[in-house]
This record gives sequence, structure tokens and C-alpha cells, in this order.
Amino acid sequence: MNNPNDLERLEDVLDAYVASDHGPYASLDDWITRYPQYEQELTEFAISWSLMESLPPSPDADEVNEDTLVLRGMSVFQNLLHDQSLESGSAPVPPFESLLTEGRTHGLEPLQLAHVARLGAILLRKLDRRLIYYASIPRDAVRGLAEAIQSDEASVSAYLQQDPVLALATEHRSERAPVVGDRENFFDAVRADSTISPEDAARWLELG
Repeated sequence: MNNPNDLERLEDVLDAYVASDHGPYASLDDWITRYPQYEQELTEFAISWSLMESLPPSPDADEVNEDTLVLRGMSVFQNLLHDQSLESGSAPVPPFESLLTEGRTHGLEPLQLAHVARLGAILLRKLDRRLIYYASIPRDAVRGLAEAIQSDEASVSAYLQQDPVLALATEHRSERAPVVGDRENFFDAVRADSTISPEDAARWLELG
């Protein structure tokens, strides 16, 4: 979506979506019906919106208002297909830089990857950004992700143990970078994920 007119139109749609004040998911289907050409962007925005609400706030973050939220969403969309890169710590370096990018390589968009791996869309994005405490992640979840992206468990495990990252959607207007809070327990993330199916949630919670 490189056309400036398309980007301006999308920003107007996102602005109206946020202003509707029904939360990230309550009216998503209606908005997709009204603007089917922005289905992916609206879905990504709703997921990022929900994820931002679930993350601990940065101590120096500015107050979030509608303009800030839309700007974050636009940043997500303009960089949607860009790989994330960061310096690795002591953990082994995996042969890929993003679970989502690997999924797309094998024909799976994020929502499809979440479905195949039996995860919620929000939980998948937390895992992709390494915001889940690794020791709390069931081996079945690691195996499911590995099978979905046609990789091996060791590579996925190495990826999930890398340093956490904040997506561009969580950028603040403050010149200082936002701070990543404590990583979340996998099972707490399952309980908080409004996008996971009841069957899949029950499956994971039985292991907790």
C-alpha cells in the first residue's frame, strides 16, 4: 500500500474505527464488511490495539489518545512485511527473524498461522515478539509452531528465548524508547486472549 491516497484513506478509516469506541473487536466484522479492501489492515490494527492494552505501560509513556493510537497503527501497516532484527544475547541464534515472516513464507498469514498452531492471534503475536516467559511455554506449543512454519523445535525454541521486542505499534511520541515490562506467563496470556477458541484455550489450560 504505497499509494499516498490509499494511506490517507486508510488513516481516515482507522481514525473512525478508534472513534467508534467499541473496543478492538466488538465491531470489527462490521468495519471489514464496510471496507473489505482494508480487511488485513483492520484485523492487524485490532490485534495490535488489544495487545497494547494488555502490555504494562512504559513509566515515561505519554498519555495514549486516539491520534497516538492511529499513528501507531499506521506505523504497523507501513512496516507490516519488514523483518525485525536485533542483536541476540546468549541464546542460540535461530535461522529466521520472525515467526510471522516464516509463516508467510509458507503461505500462512498471521490469523491462519494462529489457527494452525491452535493459538489465539494475540498470543501468537506475543510469542512472535518474545513477550512470553519461555519456561512457561508448553512443548506442544513449540512443536505446533515448528510444524506450522515447517521448521524444527530447536530453532523455534531458540527464537522464543531471544530478547523481547516491541513492535512499531507500541512506539511513543516521547523521544525515549518504551520499556518492555516483565514477560507474561503463557497460561495467563491464554486466559487474556479474546481471539483464541474456547476449545484451544481449554486444551492449553489443562496443561497449566
